[in-house]
Amino acid sequence: MCIKVSKQLSISSWNVNGLFKRISGNRVCKLDDDNICQIMTADIVGLSETHIPTNEILNYDGYKCFVNCRSSDSNKVRGGLATFFKKEILSGVKLMDKTMDDIMWFKLDKTFFSFDRNVFLCFLYIPPSNSSYTLRTNFDKQIFEKLEADIAKYSISGDVILMGDLNAHINCKELDFITNEVDDSLDNFLPTNYVADSVCKFRNTQVHQKTNNYGKLILDLCTESQLRILNGRTLGDSKGKITFYNHNGVSIDDYCLCSSEFLPNIVNFSVGQFEPTISDHCPISITIHSQLVNKSCDNYVKPTLRRVKWTTKREEIFKSNMLKVNFGTINSDVDNLTQKIEANNTCNSNVTQSVNDTVSSISSILYNAAFLSNTNKTPGKTKRSKRRKIKKPYYDNECESKYRSLKSLTRKLCTEPWNDSLRHKVLYNKKELNKLIRKKYRQFRHKMIKQIIDSNNSCPNDFGIQLRN
Repeated sequence: MCIKVSKQLSISSWNVNGLFKRISGNRVCKLDDDNICQIMTADIVGLSETHIPTNEILNYDGYKCFVNCRSSDSNKVRGGLATFFKKEILSGVKLMDKTMDDIMWFKLDKTFFSFDRNVFLCFLYIPPSNSSYTLRTNFDKQIFEKLEADIAKYSISGDVILMGDLNAHINCKELDFITNEVDDSLDNFLPTNYVADSVCKFRNTQVHQKTNNYGKLILDLCTESQLRILNGRTLGDSKGKITFYNHNGVSIDDYCLCSSEFLPNIVNFSVGQFEPTISDHCPISITIHSQLVNKSCDNYVKPTLRRVKWTTKREEIFKSNMLKVNFGTINSDVDNLTQKIEANNTCNSNVTQSVNDTVSSISSILYNAAFLSNTNKTPGKTKRSKRRKIKKPYYDNECESKYRSLKSLTRKLCTEPWNDSLRHKVLYNKKELNKLIRKKYRQFRHKMIKQIIDSNNSCPNDFGIQLRN
């Protein structure tokens, strides 16, 4: 027996600008950083520009990782993708294609996630048009040709979602749809299978940017394949937030595109916080309506209901909320249900399901009426901010103070992305923080080496203790 558990599927994408960094010659993985742990809570996480070799194995607790790395003869590796899936949804996911560098296709099964059609999810990274790799390999032409062919292939049997760093600049006045596609005069020009959609909403951006060559190709792709850009026009990102910050300026480089028919399933799209210690890009995330199939009923734990301490105030709130409820639909459902039962004289499976649905609706009304207020909160108590756990012994209070100062400036920059002096100040403070961390690490390393040498000379027993620590 299978049951369905309501859940909103979360998908995130982030250009991490290298998954490993060097601190005084030691290779440190960014997956161990507290700041990246915040995004590693989504059901699906796609990381681009991982800069890892083909033999690298990535592990993260609770996830399975799929990688697509560039083959390189040199020691310096660029590009690369790593996609993490939570283990509980793996049975509904299938890797479709990773034959080309910097692009990966996955299928999200419609039965497992309760979609109307299969969803084909693509994570990709398109390197800048002026990069040496692009100029040497003509990679931009190849990846756009493959994208067009893949979208045409997968759109036949499902909906398409694209996420990643596209290095495309698109002016908000440029349209990703045909303005008069419902006009009869276009019947001779549009394909016979072209279905007009109702998405005719202009996008917003925090800063003005001109459409570059990649942007024009993306717009052509959207128009031909009926894909829609979620940035700047979706709940959660109505302003069109900046996704990229560096010394030269700010821009929107990271995008999410999806099939126009799939738009009703999108709950929201958001641009995450800028984390200068991790990357010069911001993470982007979408949330999708879904219902996950749980094949094991024995392992399913029914969620516990909230308990209410019933008071006179709670009773008044409950009565007030109940007066706001429209019982017209409930009455009509009950009348229809009564007629079905009288007509059939027996309760068949359809009638039983209708009874269950009606009872659930009434229960939801009663339950929501009791919990629409926050009267259970204890007055006078305020939510305390969580302090970060510092795992590294060399990361002292001076480093933490410098980091908090940087975070404060970063939050201000996100609200004023056009402020050039503030942006340069953030990047300068980031540089100073990295210098301080390297300095503290060197001091800690020299201190530990000295302690080990001293303990070996004075007391061999202490030498073993120092090594274990």
